[in-house]
Amino acid sequence: PEYDKAAKELKAKGIKIAKVDATVEEKLAEKYGVEGYPSLKLFKKGEFAKDYQGKRTSSGIVSYMSSVAAGEEPEEEEEDGYGGGEDPSEDEYGGEYGEEGEGGGAGATEEAVGLINLDSFTFDKIVGTNRYDVFVKFDSSYAYGDKENQWVKLSRRIANLTSPRAREFLLAVVGVEDYGDKLNDDMRERFGLKTDDFPVFKLFKRDSIEPVDYTEAVEVDAMSQFLTRELDMWIGLPGCLETFDRLAIGFAAVSQTEQQDRLTKAKDELARVTGEVEKKTGQYYVRVMEKVGAKGSDYPQAEALRIEKIMESKITEDKKAEMEQRLHILASYGAKLTKKEPEPEPQPEPESEPEPEE
Repeated sequence: PEYDKAAKELKAKGIKIAKVDATVEEKLAEKYGVEGYPSLKLFKKGEFAKDYQGKRTSSGIVSYMSSVAAGEEPEEEEEDGYGGGEDPSEDEYGGEYGEEGEGGGAGATEEAVGLINLDSFTFDKIVGTNRYDVFVKFDSSYAYGDKENQWVKLSRRIANLTSPRAREFLLAVVGVEDYGDKLNDDMRERFGLKTDDFPVFKLFKRDSIEPVDYTEAVEVDAMSQFLTRELDMWIGLPGCLETFDRLAIGFAAVSQTEQQDRLTKAKDELARVTGEVEKKTGQYYVRVMEKVGAKGSDYPQAEALRIEKIMESKITEDKKAEMEQRLHILASYGAKLTKKEPEPEPQPEPESEPEPEE
């Protein structure tokens, strides 16, 4: 974010700064001795001049480059704990990398894995072919914040999938810049996107360039359920069981005959379950099926809203975990989760707790 701010300010002064993805341009990174990220290097007239060891704030970068452009030899003010300081494990906000919090504004604990970076040259070579389904995130090149953290979690969840179907699926990013050379701004225009709406997510199924727009919450569980519904690829939420999930997906929309057939299969599967936890989970799947048959297709959503209200009340951590699992199961039946969870408070257990409908 600081680099983006600096780029915009310097652009107005006619000064260019650029970025290189060293994970892609490995030979270039090796040529210039890049060993850690971010690495900032000054080039003059196309030739490498020196490593930048100054402040990583936008004001620091702007001040330095403005002096360079004016033909001066600026002094680099090093920051404690960063940019040539004694402890590179701390950023300019005093927070250590890899810890949750406000350091850098991201609060991310991990990095995304298994992502494909796309641009106008590679997009049509990957998307719309008969090889892959591709879930694409259109976003600023230097994305950060809560939504980016959820995207990172999704990437790691996808990376752990081992099914043959998962090997035919990709997560991809189109990083857009509105300064300098305006990287991938043509892709933004192609799909009629506005930077104010970023991040924007689109699912491109195999053999189709027409996307399925993702309009639900930017939250790892919601995105997982969307992909599970749209593709024949199970991405289980915590506490869910694949066999029962596959019977639950689309259950509310099928005919009564099909519902009865799935209910029978679920009961047969439940009879084969031996583990106590798994059996209790399977029983809830069956119970929801029976409720849908009795109360109609709106039951999963109505029950999810009711449970979310229960979770806003003063309940124990064990009860909260149980309610969370039930929400995940209801999501398999098509319920949209709002994920409005209260901040945990050290409150005593109330005398009586509202129980989920039996």
